[in-house]
Amino acid sequence: MRTIEKIAGVLIVALWAWALIMWTATSFRGQESERIMRVELGSDAASLNQAVRGADPNDVAHNIEMVVRNTKLDFGFIVLYWLTFLSLAALAGRRGQRLLAICSALLISAAAVCELFENGAILTTMRVKPFTDPVAVDISEFSQWKWSGFFLASLLLGLALAINHRVSTMRRVSGGLFVASGVIGLFGMTRYRVSLGFAMGTINLALLLLSAALLLSLWKIFLSLRALNDVEHVHHAHSHA
Repeated sequence: MRTIEKIAGVLIVALWAWALIMWTATSFRGQESERIMRVELGSDAASLNQAVRGADPNDVAHNIEMVVRNTKLDFGFIVLYWLTFLSLAALAGRRGQRLLAICSALLISAAAVCELFENGAILTTMRVKPFTDPVAVDISEFSQWKWSGFFLASLLLGLALAINHRVSTMRRVSGGLFVASGVIGLFGMTRYRVSLGFAMGTINLALLLLSAALLLSLWKIFLSLRALNDVEHVHHAHSHA
C-alpha cells in the first residue's frame, strides 16, 4: 500500500509538471481561445480553421506548428494520466471497492487508447491543405469517446472513494470531487454538438474539479506517508530502548 501511495504521489506531481511543460511550449498567435479543444471537438473544417486562425498566413502556419507540437507532447501526458488513474484505482481497490476500481481502470485505459488515435488523426489533419469536414469528423469521433471514457473513469474512481466508509474523510471528499468532475464533464459531452462553446466551458470546469481532487489526493498521500514514517520511527526507537 505504501509503495502504491508513493507511486501515485510521484505520478500526480509528474502529471502537473508535464502539463506545465505543454503549456509553456505552446504559444499561439492571435486572440482565439481554446484552440486545442476546438481542434478536438470541432466537427467541421470551419472549426479547424478557427482553431489555427491568425492575423496573417504566417500566424496560421505558426499556429498549425503549435498544434502539432502540443499533440506530440500529449503522448507523454497520456501515459502520465493513465498511470495516475491506475495507481489511484489500485489504492481504491485495496480499500474495498475493487469492482469500481477495476471499471475505472478499464475506462481510463480505453480513453487513453482513443486519445492515441485522436492524436494520430490530428497530426494527419494538420498536413491537409485545406482542412476538410471528413478529417474534422474523424478527430471529433475519437475525441468524443476519449472524453466520455475519461469522465466515466473519474466518476467511478470517485465513487470508489466517496462511498467507502473505510477511508478517511479527506479521501471521501476527494472522491466527491472526482464524481463532480465526471458528472459535469459527461454533461458537457452531451452538449458539444449543440453548443461547442458551452461544452468547452463545462469540460474546463470538470478539469478544474479534477485538479482539485488530485491536489487533495496528493496532500492525503503526503499525510499518510508521514504518519507511517512517524509510527515506524517510534517503533524503531522502542525496539532499541
